Amino acid sequence: MSTDAVELQSDYDKLRRMPYLYAFNILNMAALVCTVNSPLALYAAELGIEKGRIGILGGMMPFAQALCIVFLPLVMAYSQRFITGAAYASRYLFVLPWLLAPMLATPHQAFWLLFGCMAAFSIARTLAETAIWPWSQEYMPRQVRGRINGIVSVAILPIAIAGSVLIQLWLDSRTGIERFFPIFVIGAGFGLTSVLSLIGLRGGHPRPNSPRGLAAIKAMRTPVKDGNFWLYLYSSGTQYFAYTALNLFLVLFFRDRLGLSSGQLVLMIALVPVGGALGSLAAGWFVDRYGTRAIRVTLQSWQVVLLLCLLLIHPGIAFPEIIAGLIFFLMGLLFQSSIAIGGIYMLNYVPPAQKENYMTLAYASDGIIAGGATFLAGILLQFLDDHPPILMGAAVDSYNVLFVICGVVIVTSALAFAALKEEGATGVRAFFANFGSGSAIRALLAIPRYSALTSDERRQELTYGFGGTRSSLVKEELIAALSDLSFDVRHEAIQSLGRLPPSPAVIEALESMLAYDGLEELQYAALTSLGRLKATGSSARIARFLDSTSVLLRSRAIRSLGEIGDKNYLPRIRELLHDDREIDCRLAAVSALGKYRDVSSVAGLVEIYTELAADDVSTLGEPRSKVVLLALAKILDIEESFSREWRLEERMVGQRLPGLIERLAGTVRRMPGKQPGGMSAHLKATALLASTGSTGEAFHAVQALTQRVETSGQVDSAMVALILHRTSNLERPHRALLVLLTLAVRKVLA
Repeated sequence: MSTDAVELQSDYDKLRRMPYLYAFNILNMAALVCTVNSPLALYAAELGIEKGRIGILGGMMPFAQALCIVFLPLVMAYSQRFITGAAYASRYLFVLPWLLAPMLATPHQAFWLLFGCMAAFSIARTLAETAIWPWSQEYMPRQVRGRINGIVSVAILPIAIAGSVLIQLWLDSRTGIERFFPIFVIGAGFGLTSVLSLIGLRGGHPRPNSPRGLAAIKAMRTPVKDGNFWLYLYSSGTQYFAYTALNLFLVLFFRDRLGLSSGQLVLMIALVPVGGALGSLAAGWFVDRYGTRAIRVTLQSWQVVLLLCLLLIHPGIAFPEIIAGLIFFLMGLLFQSSIAIGGIYMLNYVPPAQKENYMTLAYASDGIIAGGATFLAGILLQFLDDHPPILMGAAVDSYNVLFVICGVVIVTSALAFAALKEEGATGVRAFFANFGSGSAIRALLAIPRYSALTSDERRQELTYGFGGTRSSLVKEELIAALSDLSFDVRHEAIQSLGRLPPSPAVIEALESMLAYDGLEELQYAALTSLGRLKATGSSARIARFLDSTSVLLRSRAIRSLGEIGDKNYLPRIRELLHDDREIDCRLAAVSALGKYRDVSSVAGLVEIYTELAADDVSTLGEPRSKVVLLALAKILDIEESFSREWRLEERMVGQRLPGLIERLAGTVRRMPGKQPGGMSAHLKATALLASTGSTGEAFHAVQALTQRVETSGQVDSAMVALILHRTSNLERPHRALLVLLTLAVRKVLA
């Protein structure tokens, strides 16, 4: 295939070929389960090789990764696909000489045989992975790399479990070191077969302008000068340090401390890929939505908790098999998914033009650190076993020291990863904030249902439910729903976005709907949601609708500006209170001015009230003038009490108003002088009449307190007196007005 054809490979074609990648990983996992995973460590232990040397064998593969820089000119000059396949195939040829180890005279000689085989195996692996890492940037679409990693983890899971079960049954049903031989031979066969699947993938051709030979190595100066990438290298290497050391010696830890058999341990190790599959699938889903930093730091925090729990495991503990199995499961869940996330960050961050140089440096760094980890861990455990440290009069177990060191290393790794630059990603704090608002569990359960095949009505129902969660976790689905084929789904999505915690993405999406000319309902819903979110930055866009020819949009824009409270538009809304020809818009201005708490507009509000109070009755038979009363209650800071008292009075006539009048009478009675006694008695006498539906006498009794209000000196006295003066000529005062006046006058005179 030509280079031009590779460059034009579509994401669809890449996704179509992903089954080849899944097949390769399935077969490769079968090979690893049978060879360099736990069978090698157990095989070496039964050969009598000491822990320190087992650590050397386990550390050779990652440590050999440093050779990737030597292989870089080869990878740059030839097909990365061909190099990957050839190198992966050749490494399993070096497994077969393991069968000769029991024939040697001493464990020392057996070690050197395994050492030579593992050296060749590790070199071939390094060559393969030096090629496959930059190649993977070509065959995996960027936007679904997290999902692909998760699918790979799930795909290899049955093989890991079935292989481990079969190996356990075989090892526990046989005796003698020769029982390992069939396992190694079968594993080598799977490994040689796995490379055939790579033929179906595309890409990997050398780029015409890429450096060759020594120039390829000199080009390493670019990633070496990248400070952010060095921060990533530290975080990635230290994560490998902890995982590699634990992955090797956790098997021996449970064998030595809990007395579990080799067969049991092989079976339990199968729980590592189980946890890894579930963790990678979930982490991949989150990574595709929120980026890598927050997810990785979360996983590493739980890794530290897991290591602290390991310190509590002791001989004689109840249910040792269950505890060991749970630990292995959590190892996969937390560590493997964390490492996969680091790889996704690198694929996303690395510039395609220098991908080989960046990834080679990362691969070498991880190898040196991880290889050194197993070597040092083995030496440390052997030394501590021979010279156990004493703490507070008791010997400290060597494994506990290893767990504490790994915990400290993971903490530094998480801090480094949190400091990385990641374009478009959610920060660590912002990610955790998603779980601090609304119902995160309901949101996470609803998202998969929305992605399934659903009808128009079902999508509308689910979109409505997203708003009810009030969780930022669903904002991606709601933003995507703004482009749904269904008008009803789009309308519901706009309303639901207004119920989420405000964020730049939500605000931007709602602002885009304001330009949806021709669909006033969607524009109206967007104006409503922006107002509900108090999107101050959207005020200018909302204010454009103050000149709209649509009464509906103009009135909604006025109300939304009132909810936002942007005082830059307060003068314009004052003008609309008087100048707009539509009463709906004028009432919207009333509502907005009340939300602004605009004292200067009280006179204008009372003027509108008196105009509407006599005969402005809506289709529900209820005065629209009550909108003005609510606005006045907000300005007077008695909104809550007014709303409560009026709702109760409206429910049952005479339930609250007489009591309000009597309490006002009690306040007047406590005022100094003789005259208040008569006023109080008069007020109290009108309360009984107010209970039967007549408000005239009570209204006049309250109006008689105007002079007292004017001279009270309270901060709101001028406003209350103004309301009393301007409403004094009403012939049939509404009960809602009387509720407002009794509360306001009592507040001023108290």
